[in-house]
Amino acid sequence: MTDETHRFFRFSNEASYDTLTDAGNTARNLPDEQSERWLALWDNTFLDPETNSDRLYCVKRSGILESDDFALDGIEEINLETYLQRLRWEPPVEEDLELLDELELPD
Repeated sequence: MTDETHRFFRFSNEASYDTLTDAGNTARNLPDEQSERWLALWDNTFLDPETNSDRLYCVKRSGILESDDFALDGIEEINLETYLQRLRWEPPVEEDLELLDELELPD
């Protein structure tokens, strides 16, 4: 997952997200069902821990159509670094990975 392969977004307006999703589903001839949606349901996106209301989500560039309108109110494109910072994700420390390898998990 890189800035070259994905686009990263912060959504602060659920109605705009739903509009984007519905238009995308229609353009792709997808039914409005959980199993076949272009974008995840609002509640299945990542909650932004900095706002506790905004949502974070990424989309593969190869899956984006020219008709997809990300310029709607409450949709902000961010980069991968900002996306990961907002999620407060940090790569694992090499020593931690080595300790995990040494752990014996019960069967």
